[in-house]
Amino acid sequence: MATLEDRAPPYNLSHPDPQATFARGVDLIDAAGAQKADLVCLPETFMAAGLPRSRKAEATEEPGGPFFQKLAERARANRINVVAGMRQYAEGGAVNVGVLIDRDGNLVGTYTKKHPTEGELAGGIIPGSVANVFDTDIGRVGIAICFDLNWPALWADMKAQGAEIVCFLSAFEGGFPLQAYAWLHSYTVVSSVQSYYAKIVDRSGTVLTQTSRWGRLTTCDIDRQKRWFHTDDQAEKILAVQARYGDRIRVETLGHEHMFSISRLDPTLDMDEVVNEFSLVDFDSYIARCTVAQNKVLSERMAEKKS
Repeated sequence: MATLEDRAPPYNLSHPDPQATFARGVDLIDAAGAQKADLVCLPETFMAAGLPRSRKAEATEEPGGPFFQKLAERARANRINVVAGMRQYAEGGAVNVGVLIDRDGNLVGTYTKKHPTEGELAGGIIPGSVANVFDTDIGRVGIAICFDLNWPALWADMKAQGAEIVCFLSAFEGGFPLQAYAWLHSYTVVSSVQSYYAKIVDRSGTVLTQTSRWGRLTTCDIDRQKRWFHTDDQAEKILAVQARYGDRIRVETLGHEHMFSISRLDPTLDMDEVVNEFSLVDFDSYIARCTVAQNKVLSERMAEKKS
């Protein structure tokens, strides 16, 4: 959003109006819809970006209020899933939430920021208590908000709930930890920030694309059938796979990590065909298999010691 800066020279800091900020958010949804995106994200409490605490009420509404209804209408008009950061009233104060709206404009679910800052708490923000992951037509989607970045357990919890995509709505970029979480938990991280550099990070921790001062919206295609493998006993198969499937697939190798991936260039190709033909074992299955083997050896050794 970068709402703290005017978009015309001399690029001085502006004093955002929540209505104008909201309109910018709607424009971004429409632009994403025009690009046939399946999912678009707006940052943490995006309407309140740059507002002093004394004006936060201007960007706060009851759940299902008029700002939410407008977002739902644009989701429906563009046939796009929308994840947006909002401030909503709650009993005894307010909450910092991420709302997930489906292509029909229906509320799929809400995540309440579990780890607010001290400043937020002093301003009446009530913490959430759980991580939430939701089913959508593009996979299971989790949401984390800004200061949540500093609690690894939350990110592990979303993985345990089967998250395939985690949307990070924030006031700041977040930096390297987003890449680390994507790697650790094997999901795609999509960030949306009030500042400049929002990113899409794949499960290898690679930044696929990012926004900038000039480009407030970026898009990237994610192949949900892309498969990841360890090189153990499989590296010698890479060339054979490339020869067999030619320009229908792309192989990427990560030398430092001893990993490789195979993704489709031919959308009609079923990746199970490739995996089965070459008896490939995906990375997660290989790690699970090794864990079982390790535990078996340890159990046998303990049994020998007891006998």
